[in-house]
Amino acid sequence: MVFIKRTLTLLGLALTFALGNPQPTAEAHLAKWGSWEITHRNLMKLFPDADPNSWRIKRYQYSDDEVKFLEKELGFELYPEDKQPEFFVAQDAGGKLLGVAIFIDPRTKPKVLNGGILTLEVGIGVNAEGKINRIRVYDYRGNVNLTKEDFLGQLRGRTLGSDFTMGKDGLVGVDGEPEESQLVANAAREALLLMKVALGRR
Repeated sequence: MVFIKRTLTLLGLALTFALGNPQPTAEAHLAKWGSWEITHRNLMKLFPDADPNSWRIKRYQYSDDEVKFLEKELGFELYPEDKQPEFFVAQDAGGKLLGVAIFIDPRTKPKVLNGGILTLEVGIGVNAEGKINRIRVYDYRGNVNLTKEDFLGQLRGRTLGSDFTMGKDGLVGVDGEPEESQLVANAAREALLLMKVALGRR
């Protein structure tokens, strides 16, 4: 508990940046897996330097005012379950805070590919300075380039003050995947906003 309080204090200081203009986005909800084993494996892809046994879960309940603020900034209504998110706090073997992770599914309208539902589950790691540290797209069956560092690496280091619109501020979408490219970028911005409200100050 002491570690988590210290973590939130440090991250809160880092997340006191100004909000940018709302970015174009689709309705979204948080992604969850059925077991801790899968969740843990996906977390380690976001913070590979984390002590595997050090992960802590921080649950948060947004107030009505916070929900209104989030929905205004995001441009859509939060799902009931997304008003109580889970944040995963990472530290290294020496106890140093590495950052916080969250999983977001930025698509609600099903998309079908070759007769099957095409899922889009995005993991976002935010470092202790309040910047995007790493993003991963899991088990995606569309254009594999959407899961590669050439695309995802463009988002590294961005904050809420950054532009997350494909085609602007150096962001280049994956060929043939304009919607999915923007949805991944939207998920990154949403993660920063959710963390700012829950763990920082506004």
